[in-house]
Amino acid sequence: MAVSLPFCLIPARGGSKGVVRKNLRTVGGIPLVVRSIRAALSSRIFASVTVSTDDNEIAEVSGAEGASVLHRPAELSTDEASSESVINHYLQSTSISKGHLIMVQPTTPFLCRDDLVALAELRHSFDTALTVYPSHLFLWRTSGDRTLSAVNHEIAVRQRRQEIPREEFVENGGAFLMDIEGFLVHRHRFFGRIGYVAMPEERSVEIDTEADLRLANLIDTEQQANR
Repeated sequence: MAVSLPFCLIPARGGSKGVVRKNLRTVGGIPLVVRSIRAALSSRIFASVTVSTDDNEIAEVSGAEGASVLHRPAELSTDEASSESVINHYLQSTSISKGHLIMVQPTTPFLCRDDLVALAELRHSFDTALTVYPSHLFLWRTSGDRTLSAVNHEIAVRQRRQEIPREEFVENGGAFLMDIEGFLVHRHRFFGRIGYVAMPEERSVEIDTEADLRLANLIDTEQQANR
């Protein structure tokens, strides 16, 4: 039995606090939303690629790149609006109730088509999945009174960083896969058996601040010089 192609949703609202007009800011001269669209379209794995936005400029740029555009209401474009509410609006607007959805976030600019292909493959084995990068950081947790306790290491045996098992991962915000029927039941992007696609840390920069944007542009410049 043939497995249907997944759908791609790219949420890209016009407002943002940490980085003004974030989804239209550029890395390597290319707006973040455009980088996401190009990664999705070049993967050739999607039944459709849709940008959900409240912003006319983002809509125009997205349409010019070949993505479908879904205009979302203002109440789903606030800082408080969840990604799940945007996904639900997309599914209701398109009358999609089965298959698989991959949500691609423009804020991880080095997400590429191969990452999306690998993520889509996981739909055969997992209910949901996400992109991550491996971590071997020493994590500590405070009880609130400035007292620390170790989270992922033994305080009596000081390991070298490279000796910490690579069994922990950091969510990089790049892309999320979910079974649509399961999402409509759970109303959350994570449920059931959860898989992952590991990306290298240098491609997992997530744009939340102006400093992140500067770092991403430095990385892009280095990548271009090494090609």
